[in-house]
Amino acid sequence: MKASLRMTLLASMFFLGCSGSNGAESTDLSALDLTADGREVSGQECKRFKLVGQPCTDDCECLGDQCLLNEYAPFRFCSKSCGGSPSGTHCTPDGEGEPWNSLCVQFPAKDFRVEPSQFCAPLCEDMSDCAGLGAPWETCQKPLWLGNPLYPGVPDQVCISPSAQGHDPVDPDTCEGWEGLYSEFGLERTTCSAYCEFLNTCQLLDSGTSLSCCAFHCTSKMVPAGKVDKAYFISIRCYVDTYNGFLNTALVCTQPQDQCGQNPDQP
Repeated sequence: MKASLRMTLLASMFFLGCSGSNGAESTDLSALDLTADGREVSGQECKRFKLVGQPCTDDCECLGDQCLLNEYAPFRFCSKSCGGSPSGTHCTPDGEGEPWNSLCVQFPAKDFRVEPSQFCAPLCEDMSDCAGLGAPWETCQKPLWLGNPLYPGVPDQVCISPSAQGHDPVDPDTCEGWEGLYSEFGLERTTCSAYCEFLNTCQLLDSGTSLSCCAFHCTSKMVPAGKVDKAYFISIRCYVDTYNGFLNTALVCTQPQDQCGQNPDQP
């Protein structure tokens, strides 16, 4: 399965490299204009090229025609409908074509907050497969809902973010309400908020990133799959404590970098 995923990714990257107007190769997904077939989005022609599980902003980016924002993950990701595939089985292609590297999952409609409650989730063997999709998935494991396995007899694993389940989806553009995903991690939330304040005050925060989204993404890295990454917490805390220690001095921005590292992480 892993070889199949890598071949599909390579094929997708080859398509991207051949689709530029000047013929130059490019595999930088973030640099491309993403639009929709038969219409224009932001004045650009549509290109569908992203695989199930890759991050997206619009349906038109996804080969499966779905860019979902729901409580399966705290970000938008490409998917497709299961079609005729029963839940717990591999998603089949529409008509002729290569099989989709994904599993049809069905969540309880009465509890799942955003339709559709059935869709294709990205298959994986380990976290390297999920990382290869370019999205911050929390883990690679058997599909589950609120801690309970959906298909105990199915050996397949999927890229999934369990901490998002049971919460309203967080709009990745505004990141409003993200704190609810981490209600049990008050220290981690406040540490990330303070860290983002340091980045912003010292003009180190990437342009266009809001303080709310910075803190959300920082906390997502600090508490993957509901467990605190102690090394990441310590590295971020170093900047926060040093910044607070030099407030109202000329060293407030330089000392944290001198002491904790010249390239603070961009969440």
